[in-house]
Amino acid sequence: MGNETLIGRLGRRAGAAALAAAAGLALGGCGGDDPAPAALWCAGVCAAVQRCGYQDPTCQPDCVAQRPQLANLSTSGAAAQKPCLAGLSCRAIGGDATAWKTEVDACWDQAKPSVDITEHLRRFCASHAMVWFDCGYTLSLDDCEHDYGMWDDAVLDRLAACDSKPGCDQFQACENGVFDNL
Repeated sequence: MGNETLIGRLGRRAGAAALAAAAGLALGGCGGDDPAPAALWCAGVCAAVQRCGYQDPTCQPDCVAQRPQLANLSTSGAAAQKPCLAGLSCRAIGGDATAWKTEVDACWDQAKPSVDITEHLRRFCASHAMVWFDCGYTLSLDDCEHDYGMWDDAVLDRLAACDSKPGCDQFQACENGVFDNL
């Protein structure tokens, strides 16, 4: 398997996480006292809700309260998605699940190149990319930093624990387990 396969897997996970985070977007809800990533992400979605003419004064607090999994996003990743999410089509906002998934996935992909590369992320990728390489994949440090930079440091720490698994199957199962439980 190669770089495209790994990045494709990461993209599907990311899209699934973003879709799961946004699943059930009720036009009656989005923000609040939750972590900054959730507030940023929901601010983008709620801007689209408003632009599409839906009157929803509690969009921001409802969105954040209904999507605790958004706390798994990095602040930089959520901020990078926000302008794109604000431009979601009214068809996506209005309940078309296919449009929603396609557009939210596109926002995720568009955001990845602009995430902040922190020292924590650099240390994570220096080790993590080597484990993928040892398992027969090609994951450049740049790709690692931009793909995994969408996630909060706590998620990176959970993934880093997978690096010490004794074999590739165990490593990949561990990583899948982290993403499956976001």
